[in-house]
Amino acid sequence: MSTTRLMTAATISVAGLLLTGCGSAAPGIAAKIGDETLTVRDIDTATSHYCTSVGDQLESPVPMSFVRQYVVQLLTLRSQADQVAEDYGVTAGSTYENDVAQRQGTAGTMPEEVREDYITLTSTPAYAQDIVDQVGAIVLDDQGIADPTTDQVTQAGLDVFNQWPDANGIDIDPRYGLTNVDGVLKPVDTNTSVAVGDTAKSGLADTPDPEFAKTLPTTHRCG
Repeated sequence: MSTTRLMTAATISVAGLLLTGCGSAAPGIAAKIGDETLTVRDIDTATSHYCTSVGDQLESPVPMSFVRQYVVQLLTLRSQADQVAEDYGVTAGSTYENDVAQRQGTAGTMPEEVREDYITLTSTPAYAQDIVDQVGAIVLDDQGIADPTTDQVTQAGLDVFNQWPDANGIDIDPRYGLTNVDGVLKPVDTNTSVAVGDTAKSGLADTPDPEFAKTLPTTHRCG
């Protein structure tokens, strides 16, 4: 698996679904999504497990900060999708279940303690898409729109997801370097200090720098 695939394959899906408002979570809280919270420990554990599960597949090492951002994006999306699903009384269907089954097969070769987080994280885009489409179908049916196209269904579901943060709130701790840019949760520099040297600037790059990652201690890189 390439570094680019690790950080962008599912992020493409996330970018189309996860539209949020960002603020400052309380101490010890990594993110507050509506009525649910993700603790810093939740993120650190999931990040460690994800790195363990995919690290050997990477062509080049990745700074752990990028992996952590990715995990925050996915778990935030997962929580939002859970709550939207509850609001509309739906559960994920066969498309998501098939995706999970595939992940479970892959996870069978991994250490037992990392399998659950690996499956949860990697199946999140499929889960969110499933909920989006089900909710979109409900919305269009309520509007009396018969035989909508697939694009209409998806857009109607995305509209619900897009509006949900304004009504329910999504706050991300600034330490994770994520903020709302044109309606999409994206990495940004939230440091109060200014990077001066080349090494410092590499740590703030928008995409993973393999050469920079190689200079980091093993606890600060994945792969």
